[in-house]
Amino acid sequence: MNSRGQVFTLDMLFALILVTLIIGFSGQALEQMTGRAEGYSARFSLERTANDAADVLVKTVGIPYNWEENVGTLETLGLTEMDVFTGKPLQNNLKVGKLAELKILCQSTNWNPSKPEVNAAMEFFGGSSNFEIRVIDGATENVLWALWPRWDIGSSGVDNSLEVAAVRRAITVKYGKIRADSGLKVRLPGPPQVYTFWFNVNPGELDVYDWYIIATTPENQRIESIFLYVNRDTSGTFDYHYDPPSDGPESTFPKVHGGMEVDLPGRVHEGWNFINIQTASGPRRTVEVYVMIVPHCTPWQKVNLAASQLGVPAVFELKLWR
Repeated sequence: MNSRGQVFTLDMLFALILVTLIIGFSGQALEQMTGRAEGYSARFSLERTANDAADVLVKTVGIPYNWEENVGTLETLGLTEMDVFTGKPLQNNLKVGKLAELKILCQSTNWNPSKPEVNAAMEFFGGSSNFEIRVIDGATENVLWALWPRWDIGSSGVDNSLEVAAVRRAITVKYGKIRADSGLKVRLPGPPQVYTFWFNVNPGELDVYDWYIIATTPENQRIESIFLYVNRDTSGTFDYHYDPPSDGPESTFPKVHGGMEVDLPGRVHEGWNFINIQTASGPRRTVEVYVMIVPHCTPWQKVNLAASQLGVPAVFELKLWR
């Protein structure tokens, strides 16, 4: 009896060991399946957030519609132009001013999650600062806009991330916009005339825009015999900053990379600035002078009046990661 009881006990022991192994392997398999399911779910969530965010950015103006005029009012991001006739978003037509204000908001000195506008931007991207936006010229592949939180002190971090969701949208965007217009000024026989007009540089704009001057004449003739002084009085004939070359009815200057703030370091500053237009004596001729702003590092050859009026085909790229 004792011998048979021992065999029974050993059988039960082997059976229990087998059951324990089966349960252990089943638990590991279930854990792996659960981990994969969670990974797939997280990946899908990241891609869904990126796609939804990209669609909202390129198809809406945001809330409020003019948040770029006072970024502190930002509730929901949107980057499109608004049709002035219908009051509806011009879908896939991005507004330069909105891109610039978002880039200024992302500067290290402004990116503070305790600010309502920063918190609103983070919530828009799923409660994270892990986002990067690029706007790329479709013809030249030049990067017009590149921004991410604290872009001014380093890379975005996307290259070191474990998982990235990247989406692209076809868009149209203008290279820049007119900040100030002198109106038509007349050159007349007799003593030189001096005309003054003003333009404003808002906080942070010197870091995201390049600043240029464009002179035109509606007579479709050469621009000649005018002299421009940036934040300087017309104290002497040879003290001018720019003498537009006579190369046609429209001229952009300075013809250097980086605009006036590079060509005239320290001359253009935040706040109100002015330009004096001095016309030399000569036959009656009209001239109009503009201050134009374009994305930082835009080739100066791209700076013309058409660039502020006509959009160019471009690519909007959004990356999110975790």
